[in-house]
Amino acid sequence: MVFALWGATAVLAQDHILERAVWTDTTGSASFEQARAASYTPYLGVLSKGFTPDAQWIRLKIGAVHSGGADKLVLRIRPVFLDHITLYDPLELPHGKAARTTGDRTALAATEFESLNHTFVIPSQPVARDVWLRLSTSSTQLMHVEALTPRDMLRQEHVLWLAYSALLAFLFSCLMWVFLAWLKDHDPVNGIFVVRQVVLLLYTACYLGYHRILMADFAAPSTQDIFYNTLVLLTTAFSVIFEYRFLQEYRFPDWGRWLIRALLLVSAVVMVLFAMGQARLALSINMVLNAVGLIIMLAVALCVRLPPSEPDQAHSYQLPKIAVVSYYLVVIVVLALSILSSLGVLQGTVVSIYLVLLYGLISGLFMTSLLIVRSRELERIRIQVSNSLFLSRKQLAIETRRRLDQSQLMDMLMHELKTPLAVIDLALKDHAANDKAQRFAGRAIDNMKTILNRCVQTDRLVDRPFVIKVQRFDLAQQLQQWLQDNNPAQGRIALQTLPSALVETDLQCMQIIASNLIENALKYGDPHQPVQVSLQSQTHADGRSGWSLQVCNAPGVAGRPDADKVFAKYYRSAFAQRQSGTGLGLFLSLNLAQHIGAQLRYLPTDSLIQFELWLPT
Repeated sequence: MVFALWGATAVLAQDHILERAVWTDTTGSASFEQARAASYTPYLGVLSKGFTPDAQWIRLKIGAVHSGGADKLVLRIRPVFLDHITLYDPLELPHGKAARTTGDRTALAATEFESLNHTFVIPSQPVARDVWLRLSTSSTQLMHVEALTPRDMLRQEHVLWLAYSALLAFLFSCLMWVFLAWLKDHDPVNGIFVVRQVVLLLYTACYLGYHRILMADFAAPSTQDIFYNTLVLLTTAFSVIFEYRFLQEYRFPDWGRWLIRALLLVSAVVMVLFAMGQARLALSINMVLNAVGLIIMLAVALCVRLPPSEPDQAHSYQLPKIAVVSYYLVVIVVLALSILSSLGVLQGTVVSIYLVLLYGLISGLFMTSLLIVRSRELERIRIQVSNSLFLSRKQLAIETRRRLDQSQLMDMLMHELKTPLAVIDLALKDHAANDKAQRFAGRAIDNMKTILNRCVQTDRLVDRPFVIKVQRFDLAQQLQQWLQDNNPAQGRIALQTLPSALVETDLQCMQIIASNLIENALKYGDPHQPVQVSLQSQTHADGRSGWSLQVCNAPGVAGRPDADKVFAKYYRSAFAQRQSGTGLGLFLSLNLAQHIGAQLRYLPTDSLIQFELWLPT
């Protein structure tokens, strides 16, 4: 953008400098007479001497301006960050005029031709002649000088103002695009990029010379220079911070993490050096830091990997690796040319003066495009997650309602069926006990009541808050009482118990567990073999004292249960399905045991099916 407009006007303007030559004053104290007599080395285009405390003397051969041409020429000097530039014109010195000085340490009011750049106005001559410039600066000694007629100078200045304004507007638009995306998603990567672009925008404006105009009325030239140099250092620091945060979206080796942290440390050291007055040293290290930093960023980008997809990170999105690597490749090529010219490694050109702006332009455009794509993908993912969450909540509400309906249905069935079953059971028991049909009917009623009870108990355990009611009771006496109340157990139970076994736990839970274990043994065990029930004192493996309730029976027609599935919900072995049941008894018993702090285990032997319940005293 800047280069296209500059090139369009450059062909319309004639540079009246015929030859450029330089002599380095290593002492920094040479007089004009000494410099005039020194041996000069010709150079083309832009002076590139890097960071050095030496003074540079530039001899310019100004071409002849024939009659009818302009009576004055304007020396335009770029860039604007040069500190001190002194003009020695042999036409003026003999007439008592002192050498004139410009630079960013000189007030804008002293500028001889209104411009964003540094200027000197000199008289034109019909013959070629020499003038001398002395350059001394704490920044890089990168300088381009042109001798233009006032008309050509004015034309080029207008075009450069237009180009500069377009560049700043473009950088500002990149800033606003990402800022608006950040307002929507508050993504930290976008937020840091916005801060970095603000600093880069200010730096670019100062690099073009706008700060000299805007700050001329309230800030001294030295303050303006400090402000500009501070922006130079901050631009590097925030660029490293942004690149680090951007790459943290990926997985990369630890050495890359430590190298980037080292860059941040060096940037902080540079800030300290600048604050201590070591401006030249700080700026030179900062320039090297830019070059090394980009190489490190490119190396890290080549090693990045996409993080593994995890359910809790379904809302994240990473740009493709090829896009990240391409970004660093483009930026490193552009900025490398600018850095090498600023360090004096490569011969500078007019384009190299603006390459640092091209870096801001390309990096801003490239990264803004990547971040906009990233933000849109994140927005799409968030919408998908939001829709999925909405559907999940809707399904959860439907499932909750369904479970509530089932629970209410179970309560209703239990309430409505319990009384009729009790009436039928009472009516059947009033008849002769030797009637076979009546015995079958009574057994079926008992099975129905058992199934309903277990369904209700399981429903209350799984779907409702479970509250334990702790009380102290004698487990041995309760066990004997439960067995006496269990008519089918009469004659088949071989009980071995202690005189007393005091426990503190939920009485109803213990009754359900013991009843389920004994009923299972009676129902599925060998009907010709006794069911052995024993209660004894037993110390747990962790040293706690407690009681062990064991229920053993010989395998019946149902066979042995699968040890891996015996406590699973609704599990019933193939042969056990010949008899009515729910597959909930052992599942319910295991969960109740865990709630009261007990331990229920399946411990079969070669000849017996055995369940053991251990509970603390």
